[in-house]
Amino acid sequence: MEPHYERISRSLVARHPNPIGVVEFYGGQFFGQLPATSYDYFLGMLFRVGYTIIAVPFTFGFNHTAIAEVLLVERDRVRERLPELANLPHFWVGHSLGCKFIALLEAYTEPVSGMFLPPGRTLATALRGILDEPSLLMAPDIGDTDSALPVPILPQLLDAFGLGVRPTRAETQHLIATNELFGLTALISFARDRVAGNASEPPEVSDVAWFLQTLGTRPGGRLLHEELPGGHLVPFGIRFGDTVLELDPQFGFVPAEPPAELEAAAVRLLAALTERRSLGIQRRLSASAR
Repeated sequence: MEPHYERISRSLVARHPNPIGVVEFYGGQFFGQLPATSYDYFLGMLFRVGYTIIAVPFTFGFNHTAIAEVLLVERDRVRERLPELANLPHFWVGHSLGCKFIALLEAYTEPVSGMFLPPGRTLATALRGILDEPSLLMAPDIGDTDSALPVPILPQLLDAFGLGVRPTRAETQHLIATNELFGLTALISFARDRVAGNASEPPEVSDVAWFLQTLGTRPGGRLLHEELPGGHLVPFGIRFGDTVLELDPQFGFVPAEPPAELEAAAVRLLAALTERRSLGIQRRLSASAR
């Protein structure tokens, strides 16, 4: 069974006939502009195991908090149009810079009210945040202006005049480190990743290692993590028959190593997050009933 996408609001939605959950996907700033094409094999695999897919095209901009809020708007608009999704769990899956926006959703979700409360928002104007909505981050890049605009000199000039990316990497790290959520987060990294880094590098130079160090001992349980072979662009996969090709920056399109390992890991981690979510909701309900 292959996904067939329809446009709802600004998202591309593939409705599964018997869904076990909803995956809202946000990719990197280049390939993420055409998510259903660029991440065809990865999203297709999630669809085939039972997830309805909401693929949101990437929006370029320096106000990353505002862009993150658009993801909540898309979630609500799609669910309003498709009432059959009302009781299904919602999962957030991101790749590369797309992971930063998903992390901001959780960092600004207030644990008691469950509302998305970035600076300037009040409960009266806030959208529902992502409490009890797990996230899977693939090769997370929480970069600064030089990541969003990889050209010489210009990022430094924009930052000097206060016109660059907000929140910055350091500000985003502070938000995550001081937030008590992130108990429903999983991470997939790649051993040859030269953008997000890998698990063995120092956290000062590797966003992956920083996430592992920062979220590895959260009370909700250890951070779920798998490191796979390959580089930063493994999730960008195109299928030809039984062969899956990934894009290697040095060698071009090469066979995935091994084929479909990423997709199998994602399915495992989403299943583990589903179980952790259910246990967390049960514990919270039991505590409130005492």
